[in-house]
Amino acid sequence: MSELLNEDRKTLILTGASRGIGHAAVKRFSSAGWRVITCSRHGFPEDCPWEMGPEDHIQIDLSDPDNVEEGIKEMRERLKAQGSRLDALVNNAAISPKGADGGRLPAMGTDIADWKTVFQVNFFAPIMLARGLVEELKKATGSVVNVTSIAGSSVHPFAGAAYSTSKAALASLTREMAADFGPLGIRVNSISPGEIDTSILSPGTENMIKDIPMRRLGQPEEVAKAIYFLCTDQSSYVTGAELHINGGQHV
Repeated sequence: MSELLNEDRKTLILTGASRGIGHAAVKRFSSAGWRVITCSRHGFPEDCPWEMGPEDHIQIDLSDPDNVEEGIKEMRERLKAQGSRLDALVNNAAISPKGADGGRLPAMGTDIADWKTVFQVNFFAPIMLARGLVEELKKATGSVVNVTSIAGSSVHPFAGAAYSTSKAALASLTREMAADFGPLGIRVNSISPGEIDTSILSPGTENMIKDIPMRRLGQPEEVAKAIYFLCTDQSSYVTGAELHINGGQHV
């Protein structure tokens, strides 16, 4: 009986779960009874209070294509407990290198090596993971959510050129994936957060509040709720969409 219940339990694979939006998503899905498999380049922290963390965490370096492939093999092995089904994949992990002074790196000031690393993590890893887990997603009629950014649609005062263009590319990839994965019963959407109140906010972000129609920063929990919506039957006829979560900042 316990095995049957285990197979019926919905499962999420989430990259970039250690803080901010990712951490809030872990709590949101876990509270709804989902099994959450987290992925990051670091091992599971011993001081984390999440009971199921160690056995449901995969250490993976998304900047290394070979390691991504190895990580996919491990994910597929972990999913056997759920009948090799995957209900949702959330590509949340991303990197945004800064200059020596902590400022944004412009197009002409970013090394080619950094461009390649940023695109590997922010753009290539999401499609590698989705393609590598397509059979598991298909079996569950699952959902993919790519986390883009408001920086992908205009020059941002803090986000660098490589990060911004990788997020713009990810938004376009979401559209292409929706067309390709749709006939398999897999929905693919993206969320585009604005200025969210997390520990990685750049100094000076508070000065942008006056330009946000809702006159406040967003909370990670508000983004997590939107991700959850796109991974459940509440959005069963939504695919290829980019949901703006920015208090109206994009208008």
